[in-house]
Amino acid sequence: MIYFKAKKLLVILCLSVVPLALYAQTPSLTELAEQAIAKSYDIANKELDIQADQETSKGLKEIYLPHLEAGGRYAYLNSDLTVDLPAMALPLINQTLFNGATTFGTSGNLWTANLTASMVLFSGTKAPKLQKAVEQKIKGQRIMLEKDRQEIISQVSTAYDQLALLEQVKLVLKESELRLTEEKKTANKAFKYGLITSYELNKIDIATATLEAKQEEYEGKKSLLLHQLHQLTGISLDRLALINNELSAYSELNTVDNIDNRPEIAALDAAIEANQYKVKAEVTHFIPKVQALASAQYLGLTSARLNTPYHLPISNSSVNFRANRIEAFPAFIVGIGFKWDLFDGFQSKRTINKAKIEVKKAENQRQQAAELLNLNLQKAKTTYQIANKQLITNSKREQSAKKALQIAVKEYQVGLIRPADRLSAETDYQQAALDYYQAVFNQRRAALEYLKATGTLSIDKL
Repeated sequence: MIYFKAKKLLVILCLSVVPLALYAQTPSLTELAEQAIAKSYDIANKELDIQADQETSKGLKEIYLPHLEAGGRYAYLNSDLTVDLPAMALPLINQTLFNGATTFGTSGNLWTANLTASMVLFSGTKAPKLQKAVEQKIKGQRIMLEKDRQEIISQVSTAYDQLALLEQVKLVLKESELRLTEEKKTANKAFKYGLITSYELNKIDIATATLEAKQEEYEGKKSLLLHQLHQLTGISLDRLALINNELSAYSELNTVDNIDNRPEIAALDAAIEANQYKVKAEVTHFIPKVQALASAQYLGLTSARLNTPYHLPISNSSVNFRANRIEAFPAFIVGIGFKWDLFDGFQSKRTINKAKIEVKKAENQRQQAAELLNLNLQKAKTTYQIANKQLITNSKREQSAKKALQIAVKEYQVGLIRPADRLSAETDYQQAALDYYQAVFNQRRAALEYLKATGTLSIDKL
């Protein structure tokens, strides 16, 4: 029984620890980029714009579906009807009708109801052309989403590499701090024996204080970068704080040397095609549109009254008419009609001209974009080549400074050089090491910008 309980407790502990381990897993650059893309509000809103245009496209496709309408009205009618007809005599009763303008009093309740179905049979080919224009617009919008994704990938990878750069800076400063701590012990002994002055001893304290200031600056920058990544990805700060990546140069690029894959070019091609479809749609204005119509109606008149100014000859009572109910149901109407714009005062011509102007503008934008993107490609390529050369140069410089520092340490320990020379060697090495890691960072940025310039930047190339 004791063995069983222990085994059960072990299982519970394992189930409790596994989620914590997953939660505490260090996020990779790939995960950061994927999370940032998924969280992007800009991309989400642009996807909603695409959904809205898809609804427009569906609406154009459904224009041939029948439309069904139902309506009803009630009205109380009360008016005086004036009739001026040629006079007419009734010899039997010796009564003259319509002697001058005669006014009749009318009143009643008027009821109407209808059910109407209409359907477009032929839109003059305008609807399908407009639908293709919307589809091309949606195509361009989807292509431009890739540009937004690449921008986010670049933004996230920049922050990620900056964290790695700061970590390398921290290591360099830490190594310098350890060396200065050891040198401070040696300097104290030398000062005790009068081998160095208090000014020279104070120089070491100044160098140590400078290191501490740089370390404080490092902590502030790291905190800012973690909050930036948190805003971009939504990943908790605790997990982001686990990032401890190594800054290394980007391997040789495998990409094309043209702008054919740039999203802007494909999107502008789609925009040109969309505008061309709009021109074709406007040109169809002279084609007749045909529509079918069917309607069932109810017409009713209740409590109708018609009061005349006449009187019966014997009783002398007024001549009035009454109707309890007059109905017309069902009253069917079935037909087909067409609309043909023969002349609209050149309005269609103006619309066509405006659509052609939009096509020309899109073509100019495409040409301008191609020129600027080619220029940007050459700039990115040149920057990448320069960054590679600077990486090699700074690597050699860092190695030379490191050897010089090692020599300076040995010579200072045997009293061949002064503390100022030793500190100068330390500062030179610090700067050379920091410049080298900055060169690595710049090379990585240049590589990703080169990929972006060719339109081939993706998560799998990080």
